[in-house]
Amino acid sequence: MTKEEFNARLKELNISIKDFSVIADVPYSTINNWGFKTNDKIIPVPKWVVPFLEHYEKSRKYDYLMQEVSKVMKTSEKK
Repeated sequence: MTKEEFNARLKELNISIKDFSVIADVPYSTINNWGFKTNDKIIPVPKWVVPFLEHYEKSRKYDYLMQEVSKVMKTSEKK
């Protein structure tokens, strides 16, 4: 994953770099260094980021689904 792909994925998930920093417990400055050159080498986005973001997305969908099911259950209990 390139830095541009990482930024695009965060945008899709509506997460800022600062939010990602907090969620992943990675220093903000470290994330900002991804994609930049140092000693003629580009600092890559770590490989764990792709599955992390995939699981984050699934978790958000699950949380949403559970919230909706809970609403339906509460409504049906009142009847």
